[in-house]
Amino acid sequence: MAGTSTHADRLAEIRRVFDADGVVIDPHTADAVHVARDADLPGPIVVLETALPVKFAESIVEAIGLVPPVPARFEGIEDLPRHVIEVPGTAAAVRAVIEEHAAR
Repeated sequence: MAGTSTHADRLAEIRRVFDADGVVIDPHTADAVHVARDADLPGPIVVLETALPVKFAESIVEAIGLVPPVPARFEGIEDLPRHVIEVPGTAAAVRAVIEEHAAR
């Protein structure tokens, strides 16, 4: 299935789901739900969550006026050290980094 969703569509879907079900969904999931609602298919459609709402806190606040909860397993994650590896944008370079780190 394919479709389109604008920023306004996703905000409206986040708001609609929250108002109807008390569930906060992330913007990517909201896009999928929006497209699924517009689909003219028989029977139910299942949409799987694609990200955590807290990753997109600004959009969630814009949609429902609330900061999404941080799951316990991610509390304090912003204060942990970051580990960044710069990789050239080629498949071979990405593969080499994966192979190097998988061998550890």
